[in-house]
Amino acid sequence: MKAKNYTREDIIKRAADKLNFSHDEMKIILDATLDAMAEMLSEERSNTRIELRNFGIFEVKPTLAKPRARNPKTNEEVYVPPRRKISFRPGKIIRQELQQEWKETD
Repeated sequence: MKAKNYTREDIIKRAADKLNFSHDEMKIILDATLDAMAEMLSEERSNTRIELRNFGIFEVKPTLAKPRARNPKTNEEVYVPPRRKISFRPGKIIRQELQQEWKETD
């Protein structure tokens, strides 16, 4: 099964058709929305959460340092500092849709 990759352009086209906006108007709206979300998720706070009802939750979570991680290629022990990572939890509608029986179509 080959994965279907969607790009920003695909989102712009589909949303513009649904909202009856021009491609350029929709591009501005999507870019502004994604920029605002990226700024919110990059803030210095340790825990940031963006909740979009009926879609899902984007959450920044801190990770612990790993003082004895191993490079699998060289078997060398390395120190991995603490960092932040983003997780996404789908909302109820998406989760229910994904839990239905799935039949692959091309």
